[in-house]
Amino acid sequence: MRSFLNQVAEYIHQNYKENPDELCIVLPNKRGALFLKQNLANVFKKNIWLPKIISAEDLIAELSGLTGLEELELLCRLYESYLEILKDKNPEPFDSFAKWGNLILQDFNEIDRYLADAHALYQNLKDIKEIENWSLAQKELTDFQKNYIEFMGNLGAIYKHFTTGLLREKKGYQGLAYKTAVQNYQSSSFVQNYHHILFCGFNALNAAETILFSKLCVSGKATMLWDADNYYLQDQVQEAGLFLRRNKKNFELKELNFTGNYFKENKHIDVIAVPKQIGQAQSIHNIINKLLDQGISPDSIAVVLANEKLLWPVLKMLPERIQHVNITMEYPIRYTSPYNFIDLLLKIHSGFEKQNRKTLSVYYKEFLSILRHTFFSEYMEILGVKNITSIIDRILEKNYAFITENLLKELFAENYNIVEHIFKPWNNSSEAGLRIKLILERVKNWHLSGELNSYKSVELEYLEVLIKSFNRVNDFINQYTHFETIKAFKVLFNQIVGASSAAFIGEPLRGLQIMGVLETRTLDFDNVIFVSVNEGVLPSGKTINSFIPNDLKRYFGLPLYGDKDAIYAYHFYRLLQRAHNVFITYDTETDTFGKGEKSRFVSQLQFELPIYNPNIQINEYIAQSKSALVKSNSEIIIPKSDLTLEKIVIKATNNDQYSGLSPSSLLAYKSCSLKFYFRYGAGLKETLELEESAEANTFGSILHGALEKLYAPFVGKSVSINQIQLLKHQAEKAVNESFLYYFSESEAFLGKNLLQQNALKIYVDKLLNLDIDLIQEINKKEIKIIGVEKEFCSDITVQYNGIDTKVFIKGTADRLDDYDGKFRIIDYKSSVKDRDKFEFTGFETLFSDSDYDKMFQLFMYAWMAWKNKLSVAETLMPCIIPFKVFEKQPRVIKQNKQPLVFTDALLIEFENHLKVFIELLLNPTIPFHQTDNEDTCIYCAYNTICNKVI
Repeated sequence: MRSFLNQVAEYIHQNYKENPDELCIVLPNKRGALFLKQNLANVFKKNIWLPKIISAEDLIAELSGLTGLEELELLCRLYESYLEILKDKNPEPFDSFAKWGNLILQDFNEIDRYLADAHALYQNLKDIKEIENWSLAQKELTDFQKNYIEFMGNLGAIYKHFTTGLLREKKGYQGLAYKTAVQNYQSSSFVQNYHHILFCGFNALNAAETILFSKLCVSGKATMLWDADNYYLQDQVQEAGLFLRRNKKNFELKELNFTGNYFKENKHIDVIAVPKQIGQAQSIHNIINKLLDQGISPDSIAVVLANEKLLWPVLKMLPERIQHVNITMEYPIRYTSPYNFIDLLLKIHSGFEKQNRKTLSVYYKEFLSILRHTFFSEYMEILGVKNITSIIDRILEKNYAFITENLLKELFAENYNIVEHIFKPWNNSSEAGLRIKLILERVKNWHLSGELNSYKSVELEYLEVLIKSFNRVNDFINQYTHFETIKAFKVLFNQIVGASSAAFIGEPLRGLQIMGVLETRTLDFDNVIFVSVNEGVLPSGKTINSFIPNDLKRYFGLPLYGDKDAIYAYHFYRLLQRAHNVFITYDTETDTFGKGEKSRFVSQLQFELPIYNPNIQINEYIAQSKSALVKSNSEIIIPKSDLTLEKIVIKATNNDQYSGLSPSSLLAYKSCSLKFYFRYGAGLKETLELEESAEANTFGSILHGALEKLYAPFVGKSVSINQIQLLKHQAEKAVNESFLYYFSESEAFLGKNLLQQNALKIYVDKLLNLDIDLIQEINKKEIKIIGVEKEFCSDITVQYNGIDTKVFIKGTADRLDDYDGKFRIIDYKSSVKDRDKFEFTGFETLFSDSDYDKMFQLFMYAWMAWKNKLSVAETLMPCIIPFKVFEKQPRVIKQNKQPLVFTDALLIEFENHLKVFIELLLNPTIPFHQTDNEDTCIYCAYNTICNKVI
């Protein structure tokens, strides 16, 4: 492949081989300079004085004589101009101004780069806004409308004040430098220092560049070397050639030099659909391995990232065979862990400031986001704090919705002084800067004190950049008075630290190249892997970040969003034109906003290029790993083995406090054996979430706790109607005490929790009334309470691996009592569903049909009571009392519509079926698998793992 820069080197050799040092070569960016030098060395094959190689921005800086200012410095100066022009009209504070101040800067930049008449443009803008707010009904404008029109009317004055001040100090922004360069280039000595200037590889020229470059070319001082292909140049509707066709007209050229027919050559293009970032990275790994297996050198492979967030996943997934990597793009600090941690802190403290809080009170979600953050964990570890997980668990268990200063002291105990400076409200931006910098320097010193590995070295690089950026932040705080508040400090943080990046050290001319789209300008590679080429990424879409409407932009010659799309279309096709092997990946992952669509550039390539050149192979694949879970044809099956059954067997055969199979665990296996394995075999706990108000399970637990408190004093005794009436007066206290077990006092008696407590008191009162009604119904004066929250443990011998094995069954009955000669085992449920069956038809349905789950539990309680010899079979009456739906009679198991009478034979038969059921659970030939009933998957805690329901 003959690259563009190789062509440029040969052009220089043919035309300027005697005096190359008298040339000035201008490239779109600095990235191609080193590659051009290499090509010059290869072409000249001798020692030479190299020509001057600069970027377009360097040239403009030389011609304008202006010193460029960083964006935040410009924003501060713009704010001063804003204050001066609107000083008597309630100007906004800096933190509010900064939200839209950058838009003004962008507009000023475009106006000057395209040499538009700023005065006329802003006068038109003012008139447009006045017309838009004009009313035939002659309704008086609101204060907001008046202020808005006045602001728009003052933009021209702000522009004049701002630019005049900058020019007076010979400083400026990019657009102002372009405008000044056009005015001053003839008097600049820089152009006269060189025999000739070569502009190489340019595409989209703004008005200032067009005038400047064309005048230099007409005068014979410069030559344009274009980089194009006839495929998109000659097609009048191909957006990739839009600016080249304009340049051809503006420069009055019959043809553009260096134009080729590269898309007429053979190419192999693979388009690969891959879900998620990790999938993209894995695909790159596979593609690179494939190329290396074919004997292709890594030096000829370029990985181009349309989405720069993919850099770390790609680096982590590179094949071990890749020894040398050159990363031409810098990694933005805003994607690093320390930056994210600081951003979370500033959100909390700016919230304090907004609410004028001087004492600590943090919403639990914000607080937990800090505690769970990897950078915070690292910082705590450095300082010797190792109980963060237990602190998180305590917050969730006690449902602390707000973290106060006293609670923070209680949670961190002796380590409170370590975290105090992190969470207590900061007084001003200076304190914020000191607190954050202290954290960063402590972590940095810890990294320096230990042995550095590759991970620590990268982290150290980030910290160095962050600390350097915070030094710049402090300079601004000292220089300007706009940054006293935490909100203004957050603006500083976003502008300075958020815009900083960490450079990678590599060998630029050796090894695999990883770069962004803009870094590919003037560079060519035989093998290109173009990653994450999605619509909305490349091109980025219709984003309007301007105060100037499109019609006005069009009239004054300013670029529209379509021009931006055309620029990226050129980069896309130019990168592909000299490549022989091209691999394009896009992310198929969709969300609410419909992402997951490949770029229209790719679709255009697929539909149009084969017509232009039938010899080009374009294939499209859907990448799918062998372990991918696809709902239509994939199923998760976990074979039973000594390893997968180990925890289950231990739990089933041990008789300690935490072992034994419960009725609920057996129901879990019955409904979905895979769920049973996840919970008891793999030990995957359901995620514990803080409840700001009582959820269904907690609500039921509070009710059970309250009833236990009320009836516990009567265990072994009889309770009368009069005594139950007295219990009704104690119900409120019992509910409150039970509530405080799950919620802190500050949350238990507020908001929704207070409403739920009232509901619980009603349910308790209803259940007490039910006992009174039942006593009256049997013409007796009392019910004997045998137990509350009674724990059962029964054993059963089963065959496991051909050996008799004792398995323990454990459960807890909410209440045991003697009612009219019946031994009742009561289970409180919130409600009973219509599909729940209580008519006993046989054990086959009991152990297989989910509609019989509640009956299964009642049988289990009856069997365990019988096994523990608490009652003879005939007097057993297991029952369910639903507390949300009032029913005069508890739900009992029936047969032929009459209450089922238990017998020893019936319970022995149940035990035999239970034995078979448990043996199937432990049978190594029957794997754990997903249920066929998707209704059970909807609220399953593990549905995101098995993907049964998507």
